[in-house]
Amino acid sequence: MKQTIIFLTILFFVSCKQSAEEIPKDVIDKEKFIEVLKDKALAEAALNVNVKNVPGEKFDSVYNFSVYKENDITKAQYDSTMKYYSTKPGEFKELMETVLEKLNVEKAKR
Repeated sequence: MKQTIIFLTILFFVSCKQSAEEIPKDVIDKEKFIEVLKDKALAEAALNVNVKNVPGEKFDSVYNFSVYKENDITKAQYDSTMKYYSTKPGEFKELMETVLEKLNVEKAKR
């Protein structure tokens, strides 16, 4: 009986220990993902402002932002990374705060 209680106690503590979660291999590195999010925000802002003053039907050909290609990632990697961080709102908030800081730095340069 005593051995059972000791075994269950040890089992309880081992199961409560937080294991380091492995990040899936198709998830983009945090620093690179921050740059991707920043570039994506800049591309969307330029599109919304229509800096080249083009008609709506020509947006896709004129605003051919290749955020994925410029950052050497695929859309699938981007989607996987977004899915991963959508389950971690605290970490995603930190990422977005860093993106906003970087955007503000770029804005201040102009």
